[in-house]
Amino acid sequence: MFFFLSKTISYLLMPATLIGLVWLAFFIFRKWKYRKYLAILGFTLFIIFTNDFLANSFLKAWQTEPANLEAIKSQKFTYGVLLTGMTNTLKEPKDRVYFNQNADRLLQAIMLHQQGIIDSLYISGGGATALRKDLQEARVLSSYLESIQFPMEKVIIEDQSRNTVESARLATDFIGTQDQILLITSASHMPRAEGCFQKEGFRVQRYPTVFHTNDEMISPSMFLPSQDALMKWHILFKEWMGYGAYWLAGYL
Repeated sequence: MFFFLSKTISYLLMPATLIGLVWLAFFIFRKWKYRKYLAILGFTLFIIFTNDFLANSFLKAWQTEPANLEAIKSQKFTYGVLLTGMTNTLKEPKDRVYFNQNADRLLQAIMLHQQGIIDSLYISGGGATALRKDLQEARVLSSYLESIQFPMEKVIIEDQSRNTVESARLATDFIGTQDQILLITSASHMPRAEGCFQKEGFRVQRYPTVFHTNDEMISPSMFLPSQDALMKWHILFKEWMGYGAYWLAGYL
């Protein structure tokens, strides 16, 4: 039940959905004497959630800062734990892998292995949708690594977990908690992921990837309505709600 709710209800509270619901209410409640406040609220939400300066600032404050690569290189890790969520498993034909913007997770993991920072790559992630239980993304990534001649004897696959909590729990069976792990996931997802793995007894070294924010100086364009801003708020709301739900459930 927790898995289903986390994958469905959260989408009802996304910025774009909230804007749409307020404006929908504006057109439905034509006789409501306070209807004008719905219009004001909808416009206000639109201005806030399409403002790239605000979105960039809040997301930067939440996400984990980039790891110090030189400090990471001075260490050796038996396992690099790579969390999935970077492919489109519904796309046809199935003779190739279709990556999304989170592919930076895999690219960084490959680099870390090639430089000898991690010995083995542990890939965790099975079905990631509420309605489909047969989408085992870890297997898809495994086939991709095999196609580029990655040393598969250094790859461990866990394809049953459906969320971060299950990834952390199953990792205790696959790799144990005796060694410090290098956790590889998106910068915005890292706070929740790190909490889950620490809850299971892992010693975690963070290696955040997929940074949607920028470090440029403030420019006028950042205050114009932006689709990128809406996407950043979507990511941020997803992580806020996910972290809050995990905390309330005792997973962190």
